[in-house]
Amino acid sequence: MPESFGYILRNRPFRENSRLLDVFTEESGRIPCIARPAKKRGKVMAGTLEPFRYLHLQWVGRGDVFTLTQADERGRHNLPNSELFTGLYLNELVYRLSQQHQATPELFQAYKQTLHRMIDPYTNPKALMRFELFLLETLGYGINLYEEDSNSDGIIPQQRYRYIPQHGIIKNDPEIQQADGFILSGNLLVALRDLNTMHVENWQELRTFLDKIILLLVGKPLNSRKFLKL
Repeated sequence: MPESFGYILRNRPFRENSRLLDVFTEESGRIPCIARPAKKRGKVMAGTLEPFRYLHLQWVGRGDVFTLTQADERGRHNLPNSELFTGLYLNELVYRLSQQHQATPELFQAYKQTLHRMIDPYTNPKALMRFELFLLETLGYGINLYEEDSNSDGIIPQQRYRYIPQHGIIKNDPEIQQADGFILSGNLLVALRDLNTMHVENWQELRTFLDKIILLLVGKPLNSRKFLKL
């Protein structure tokens, strides 16, 4: 019987008092499961199928959708009210961009660590954007912070560049009309080498970039994004 630690990303009503879950697991990646939770006693309790709870899970079945047979809570991330929508955005981000049935243990650990950091956002600022950068790297959309991908010229802080997914960083030529990609300053590329020393304007530019590329990759706005003031 397959088992893994994991988190509930989505929980929706299904037929006959069942729930349709999207579960992010360490060993099996993102998997859809049907659960028939019990209210008082059972191996799958309704109260455990909530977001931000660290669960030990077991399931059975073949094909794309499994049946959840056990869910034991091993811990929970008690996010402050100010971070709840951010946590839901994090879940939707993983749901939309992770591959189904593909294990990504590094991404799972980054997700878990991000939830832990969000418990105290004052001592762990920008945890979400740090995760988004790691997610892009995991998906193959990492950014070259040291040189242009087309010719290996070093990044110049005063120069403006264009990031084109699948192609990387190229120098932006204002005299040539280019519809592809996203404009980034050389100053931001240099600043991204050490996130701990980034200035406010760097984080603001990064937020704009992340919103644009995530919209491109997902294909539509994330539902939870409209509730956030990032």
